[in-house]
Amino acid sequence: MKKNLAQTLENNKIFKLVLGLGNQNFDEIESLVTVYAIAGADMFDINPSKEAVEAVLRGVKKSGKHPEDFYYTISTGLAGDTHVQKCKINEKKCKKCGNCVKLCPQNAIVFDKEYPEVITEKCIGCKKCDICKAVSFRDLQYNAEKIVKLAKKYKLDCIELHLSSKKIPDEEIKFILKNFKGLLSLCLDRKYYSNEKVKKLINKVTKWKGDTKFIVQADGVPMSGGDNTYNSTLQAAAMAHLVQPYGTYIFMSGGTNEKTAELAKMCSLRYNGIGIGSYARKIVKDKNIDEAVLEAKKLINACKHD
Repeated sequence: MKKNLAQTLENNKIFKLVLGLGNQNFDEIESLVTVYAIAGADMFDINPSKEAVEAVLRGVKKSGKHPEDFYYTISTGLAGDTHVQKCKINEKKCKKCGNCVKLCPQNAIVFDKEYPEVITEKCIGCKKCDICKAVSFRDLQYNAEKIVKLAKKYKLDCIELHLSSKKIPDEEIKFILKNFKGLLSLCLDRKYYSNEKVKKLINKVTKWKGDTKFIVQADGVPMSGGDNTYNSTLQAAAMAHLVQPYGTYIFMSGGTNEKTAELAKMCSLRYNGIGIGSYARKIVKDKNIDEAVLEAKKLINACKHD
């Protein structure tokens, strides 16, 4: 039987594969999990749907590993958070230039006859296509009660709230703390969270929970990890630096890559895990299983050995 997640985080740094909160391409999720499970990932970050959870479990089974070999977190976001938004294109405003098709890293926009069409299940809300008046975004609808039910049903280890919104969601956080026995994770980026707001949030949650045994995910620039550079991961390190005095568990994410652990060591940062999504998906794309596993192992080793 595996240790609970908090026990593991006390003494280990872990690698989390972020599968994309808005990613509803379940075949892709299954394939990614298979590769990263074989390569040695510790945790999978799943969007809040039973289809996504079951795709992850199928991927684990395909890898030859046991579900108990891994930790699982289910992620959700609030209205206005880019992670829970889907692209749509207004044909009346579209100039048919094709730039949105070229810019989409998920291949979620394709030409259908005359106009670009969004393959909704592939869109992750990264907004790289947001370059003209024809493109807009709509929110997916999630609520804390349904998320907790899903996490309990599948015995998941963690619930993560993405807080890229102006208001701190007090009631949602309190509901999860009251009704879920696993770990709470709060994903923060620099768009809305100043030094003072980070302090206010962490102090609030510490008071409600009674301790600092929860995760703060230092999400530098969400969904920006296309490049394997220090610049890409710099904001994740800056956010981790801001959070570390408060004593919570810290995951670094948002622009993360093979340089993240190295930069954290250079900056003397305390952290418990690194979560990688965009870059992790990019390096295994269009590779056969053996090549993909080798690339994934290289990334995981870079993240766990600082």
